[in-house]
Amino acid sequence: MKLTKCFALVALFPILSASGLSAQSADAPDYHFEVPDNPVGATRFAYTLYSHAPKRVFNLIGRPVANLSEEIVNMAISPIGRNCAVVTTDTKGRNSLTIINVTKFNDIVYKFKRKKLGNPTSAVYTPDGQSLVVATGDSIAHILDARKYFEQGTIALKHPAANMTLSKNAYHLATTDGRRVTVYNFEDKNVRHSWDFETGVTGMVFSDDDTELAIATDDGQVSIYDTRTFIIKNTLEDVGDALAVSYNFDGKYMAVAQSPESIVVVNLLEPETDRMVLRVPAGDVRDLVFIPDTKKNTLLAYTTRKAVDLRRMEHLQPYYNKLVNDEVSRLMNEWLKRMPDESLEDYRARVNDETRARQRRLFEDEVATRMAPDMLAMAEVTLGQYDKRHELLEVNFSNMPSIYLPVKNDDIEYFTSAGDLTFTNARYSVDNSDRFEMIYAEVLNSADGKTYIYNNIERAELSFMTDDDDEEEVSLALIEQQQMEEIRLREIQEEVVAEAKSQNVISDHTNINVSSEVVPDYDANGNRILNYKVSYTYEVDPGFTAKEDFGPGKYHINESGAASSMLEIVRKSLEGELARYVKEGKKVNVRISGTADSSPIVGKIIYDGVYGEFDEEPIYNNGELTTVTVTPKGRITENEQLAFLRAQGVKKYLEDNIKELHQMKSNYRIDINVTEGKGSQFRRITAEITFVDAF
Repeated sequence: MKLTKCFALVALFPILSASGLSAQSADAPDYHFEVPDNPVGATRFAYTLYSHAPKRVFNLIGRPVANLSEEIVNMAISPIGRNCAVVTTDTKGRNSLTIINVTKFNDIVYKFKRKKLGNPTSAVYTPDGQSLVVATGDSIAHILDARKYFEQGTIALKHPAANMTLSKNAYHLATTDGRRVTVYNFEDKNVRHSWDFETGVTGMVFSDDDTELAIATDDGQVSIYDTRTFIIKNTLEDVGDALAVSYNFDGKYMAVAQSPESIVVVNLLEPETDRMVLRVPAGDVRDLVFIPDTKKNTLLAYTTRKAVDLRRMEHLQPYYNKLVNDEVSRLMNEWLKRMPDESLEDYRARVNDETRARQRRLFEDEVATRMAPDMLAMAEVTLGQYDKRHELLEVNFSNMPSIYLPVKNDDIEYFTSAGDLTFTNARYSVDNSDRFEMIYAEVLNSADGKTYIYNNIERAELSFMTDDDDEEEVSLALIEQQQMEEIRLREIQEEVVAEAKSQNVISDHTNINVSSEVVPDYDANGNRILNYKVSYTYEVDPGFTAKEDFGPGKYHINESGAASSMLEIVRKSLEGELARYVKEGKKVNVRISGTADSSPIVGKIIYDGVYGEFDEEPIYNNGELTTVTVTPKGRITENEQLAFLRAQGVKKYLEDNIKELHQMKSNYRIDINVTEGKGSQFRRITAEITFVDAF
């Protein structure tokens, strides 16, 4: 896509409920930001947006970030949000690549020499902000370090790349020369799939969950492919010129600029019937992108004549099937755990294929019913036809599918008005179109005083969400193996805790927990794999944290009895019970979280450099990618720095004490979080180790 970004968005908007999109919106946008030139692209970073004109990059309030002497042909913003890679061309068709700092005006960070790199055509950053991919006219994609700009590798492309995009899991790199599109496995550098369209490609975008790739073409069509197989799974027709395309965050909706004067928003589950057209009287729509505000409500940003406009997308409904499926999976993971005092025989009696399927069905009903709004209060109820042969009465609702209530022939004469019916104990499910449907209700007819039962609980399951049922993919034998290992991990935990207590390192007020989970996944080639995730965490009761965990301003691992005890459990489990998964050449993802409280830092905290020097180190802060700087020359002035150093302590411990991890393809991710609460009980760390394709 042709997008970039740049303004801090701080407005807070409520989400309003609505039954669908099928209406034409008002012409006026909710927010209108004028810019100096007609913008041709816009893209988001977290809650911010930047746009660019032919020779200028500017933020949403119209302040130029850079004035360039050559025309911009491609632009990519770093997911860290500081730098922007800009490809420009001169009058002789010679391209240049410049890195600019978007926080300052005309601040050139780096300028590539054409003789060294080649003639650049497009650029894209990796999702973690660590690398920059630059395509050149000789059909080579150069993978560069995003801070030092040395080359890390290359990919031989099938054709030149005028535009590129990367999936958020960094599995896939999609490139286009304007008519051809090729997708590469970004890890192995091999071609996954290639298309030769007979018309112009106007946009490419991966869904946020990486399961789909949408390709828009100027014949008014958007083709949506499954990224496991790259077989087409959906097609949007009649979307005009399809000038630009953007997925909503959960993948349920898509916005398409169908002309310079209009945008269509489509429910991808009901693409033919559920659409909303946004009119743009000013015209000149060239690009668009969904963007959240600071409360994660949804806005749609789009370029227009000398402006960038935003609209509140209040009518977009949540993707209920995904929400239900995620919550049910969480509940099932807990249900499948073997209880501490549960014998193996009792566990096998409780957990088998039949009981697992039944329990999942119960959780689905429970979660969907909890999520459903008051459907009956919002519904207009009418009576439909009566089937004498099957003794079923049709009851219609204005906001959900009809039900067929069992009513004997002798009783049908008392059903003359829907107003006589009172529904109680209603239970709901979510159908294939992501709409709530009633699956059970007790219906009192005041005309005869009888209660009639509607029961359709034995409906189709939610397995259509995943094509393959994840629960069937993880065999009971494997789950039993994982549960046995977890029990042994707990035994290691108890041994370490007992030893730590005997030495007064911690007390009963420190609670360390170890848990494990088999997680179905797919690799970058679309193959089904099973990952093994082991999580380590601890909590210290308030009032005891200053003694047993990190004290104010402390970040050394040995300064926390709770943290050092937890890491001893990690070491022993990786050297013992989990050693079978520590294999040379295999992938392992290590996610370390460091937490600090919001108490203001008073005085000077010196960083002694024990973990190294960090200058704009990429990290995740409350889930958003950003950077942190901590150097021995400076001082620790922010709680985020303390949280980061506590997490770095875990990483260094693992690197120093578990040498086998060096043989694996280890990928570390640092997450930090500064809580709103104050107090030492918020100063802690957690570690999550995922062995990829473990079985």
